[in-house]
Order: sequence, then structure tokens, then C-alpha cells
Amino acid sequence: MFPFLGGFGASYNRLAHELTGDWDVWTVNPPGHGPSTEPPIRRLAEMVGCYLENLRAVLRPDAVFFGHSMGGVIAYQVLTAMTGDAAFRERRPTDLVVSAARAPRQLQVAGTANLPERALLRHLLGFGAIPEEVAADRSLIEMFLPAFRADYQVLTEAQRQPVVRLDIPTRLILGERDPQTPEGTAAAWQDYFDTPIRVHVLPDAEHMFVLTDVEPVDRILSDLTRVTAGYPAAEHIAVNRNALSPTTLSPKTLSRNAWSQVAVRP
Repeated sequence: MFPFLGGFGASYNRLAHELTGDWDVWTVNPPGHGPSTEPPIRRLAEMVGCYLENLRAVLRPDAVFFGHSMGGVIAYQVLTAMTGDAAFRERRPTDLVVSAARAPRQLQVAGTANLPERALLRHLLGFGAIPEEVAADRSLIEMFLPAFRADYQVLTEAQRQPVVRLDIPTRLILGERDPQTPEGTAAAWQDYFDTPIRVHVLPDAEHMFVLTDVEPVDRILSDLTRVTAGYPAAEHIAVNRNALSPTTLSPKTLSRNAWSQVAVRP
């Protein structure tokens, strides 16, 4: 699982713990985010290289890449880099799930990394990237804001990258009320893939639904084990969250370089 803007491995704790399938979950801990004391990465190539280097030790066949918001863009970039890497020839992921993310060419992030502090905080509050309690706490601002600035610099570079079409079954999860994924998001993402993507729209969901509305996401992920590729282009599926019943799971976390494992069992 690739984290969203400013996020890190523990950001996915609720989702990882409430998955009802038999998943072996690994989450990314980017340098300079969360508990990391290293400086944050500000270049796209460096971030992709960091993730690839650590994936060499842990990636297994039949993996699924999941990324929310910025994480979706980075997951795509990592997959693109894997295409020409012989080390991953026999264990490339079988599926990609992009959640609440614009296609790279749609990104409107130029200059965001260098916004004055107050303007950047307003921007982040506007789509739920940080809670108001963080924005009101000087010590927390100083702790988290450098990671957000670095991530925006990475996204600025991602927006400029040429389109590389990948051949991988892909699902796009969108929130119906998410201002960060405007009309045309699905069509824009389709240009990045040879096979038709499948699009799920979560009713009434806003941008950070991955933190608050995990049951529909769990259902979509569970469906990956039952559905094969070959989806109609830009098919929209409204997920009924009321039909889902959550399961609380006991995690076991192992620290391993930039990745942390959460062994999830029903």
C-alpha cells in the first residue's frame, strides 16, 4: 500500500486491520514521514528508486499494488519503472488499485510546495489532508509540513512525466463528493493503460474515504480474487456500503526497511 500525501505506513492501519480477505499487507514508510527521522524525498526518481530497492527483498508473485491519492500516482510510477527491471520480471504485481487520485497529467500542483505556511494549511484543510487539530498545533505543523512540501515537489515532477501505457488490470476508486478528482479523471487515467480500467464510485464519499469508509474499499479489494481482467472502459459501479459487514482483525507488524508488514488474517 502506497500512502497518500504526507502519509506513512500507519496511515493505513484501519483499512489493513479491517480487510476481510486473506491478505498479507505491506505498507510504505517514506523517509521523512511519520516516525522516520530521515529527510523527506523531494525527487520523483529518488522516491521510485527507494521503493524499488526495498521491494526487491519483499515483493512476491500475485501482489496487488494499492495507492490512495498521491499513493496511486506513485504506485503507477513504480510499476512503470518495474517494466524494464529484470529483477521483477517473474513477480510483477497482478493488479493495480488507484484510489482518489488524478491521473498524473491532470495534477495541478505547480507551486504548491512553496506556498506560504498559512496558504498551504488552508489548501490541505480544504480537502481533508490534515485535521484542524494539526493545523492549530505549532509543534505538529513543524513536524508534518516538511513532508507535505516534499511530496508536492515529487508530484510536480510526476505531472511532467510522459505517458507510459501499462498492461495491468486496474481499478479506480472515486468518491462521489471528492473535489480532488474532477470529471474526466477516469478518462484521463485510461490513457495510461492498454486494458480498460474499471471505475468504482462511492456514494457521498469525500477525498479521505480510505480513513472513514473502509467497507466499500474492502469489498472492492476482496473482489479482485473473483474477477478477471477485461472490464468495460470507465464502467461506474456504485458500492453499497450497507451490504458490508466489517471484521476487526489483530495485526502483527514487522519493521523491514521502508516497508512494514501487517499480517492480516480473518
